Amino acid sequence: MPSARARFRRLGVACLLLAVLACGPADPPAPESEPPPNVVFIMSDTHRWGAMSMTQTPAVSTPNLERLAQQGVSLSRYYVNHPLCTPYRAMLMTGRWPYQQGLIGNHMRLDERVDLPDGERTRGTVSWAFKDAGYTTAHVGKWHLGGNDARAFGFDRSIVWNGTNDHRRSDYSVDGAPTKEWTGLSNATAMTTQALEWIESVRGEPFFLILSLNPAHGPFDDAPEEYKALYPDEAALPLHPLDELRSWETHRDYHALVSNLDAEVGRVLDALDAFGIADETVVVYTSDHGAMSGVNGVAYGQKRHPNDESTRVPFIVRGPGVPAGLELDMLASSIDLFPTLAGLADISGRPQDVGTDAAAASLGYLESLPGADLSSLLRGAPGVAAPTSIFLMHPTNMNNRFSRHEPIWRAVVTDDYTYAVTAEGEYALWDRAESYQVTNLLSDPEHAPRRMPLWNELDTWMDRAERPFIDHWFAEAPSREVAAWNVEYGFGEHGDDRHVGRDAVFDLAASEPR
Repeated sequence: MPSARARFRRLGVACLLLAVLACGPADPPAPESEPPPNVVFIMSDTHRWGAMSMTQTPAVSTPNLERLAQQGVSLSRYYVNHPLCTPYRAMLMTGRWPYQQGLIGNHMRLDERVDLPDGERTRGTVSWAFKDAGYTTAHVGKWHLGGNDARAFGFDRSIVWNGTNDHRRSDYSVDGAPTKEWTGLSNATAMTTQALEWIESVRGEPFFLILSLNPAHGPFDDAPEEYKALYPDEAALPLHPLDELRSWETHRDYHALVSNLDAEVGRVLDALDAFGIADETVVVYTSDHGAMSGVNGVAYGQKRHPNDESTRVPFIVRGPGVPAGLELDMLASSIDLFPTLAGLADISGRPQDVGTDAAAASLGYLESLPGADLSSLLRGAPGVAAPTSIFLMHPTNMNNRFSRHEPIWRAVVTDDYTYAVTAEGEYALWDRAESYQVTNLLSDPEHAPRRMPLWNELDTWMDRAERPFIDHWFAEAPSREVAAWNVEYGFGEHGDDRHVGRDAVFDLAASEPR
């Protein structure tokens, strides 16, 4: 049976012949359709944008991320809309807002999303979009979306790590089988090895891979010793300038894990070169959220804050048509991931020679997504305008049993400012011109005229990304999740009215500038 890549080429030749027969010899021949690129999406955990050698931490060893940036395009203002593990992954998979698809907190299940009817809740994913376009698909690594088998969500191969946050254990489940227990081997190394073995097994087919690495998530002292040894003392790796906790060992261990994940990225890049497929493969690197790194006295690995350390993460892409060595300062965020990945592979423009009905449904779903396809901008070509603002949120602490509750807030980031509010009032106004968010300008008279327009922009975002979906969430979310919400907001676990906690939903009016 011919490979999918060969079928695409054959289809291009067939289209050319049909064009000649229909139009006569005077018409120029149609070009042969380009084979689809492979897509490798590498996602780490807890890696803030500033923790790279080419950004704010020149002392950290990230040569492979630097290599990737030199070979492609990096975004210096890329944010995660909801800086938390499960909500971010759900946004990647579904392309929809947290309240829209239902996964607003940690440890929620993707097969219980609220935006699709029963029987269809495993459809409508980025993996199905690629699979329905003729790709072979795999998820390798941290899943964090419920269960130990990702195949129902459009992956041909599922290698899922759902273990504890122990970097020395690499327990994993292949295609839902009982967990295999490996110890003494970094889970990042084990997952990368599994991913590379899979890539080698499907060479010749267009493939879509999500490689989800656990570093740089805590516990930080689990970092392999070889990476800790890169930073023998504080002179070799100075503390973050806003770090109020001043724990150099924790700071060192976090960056050791960053160097650990960088090495795994390097293994992927080297393997693509060795397999001879680097030129036909899109590689994207990013992270699910950042790390507060002691800023404002918040724990090093904590997220769930509107600060850049929590919400601003790396985004680097290389591949066919992507210029080399370009850094873009445009705004972008995780709501744009699904459509942008599809755009980088030109899914909507390719012949759908498998599963016609399913492919049509996937294309219809893709067209419904609220995010923007930024692939043309990443290729340096005319296309959609870059976003002028982005929406950030932390709506709940539900299901976070092992860490303290963090502020509930909403924020908007523009070309010039980050503006954040809580239910009690305005929280912060930071000028993007500052390298670090040192100065809160809320009390600065010169910036008072800026506050109301930013508040209005935030209000507009909530009308688009949150308010239309609130009532549906309370009506359709699993009862245990509604109960968890109610407990957090003091309404108790039970009650005849599952909407009892609805009144606790964020009220932006309370924060209107005075």
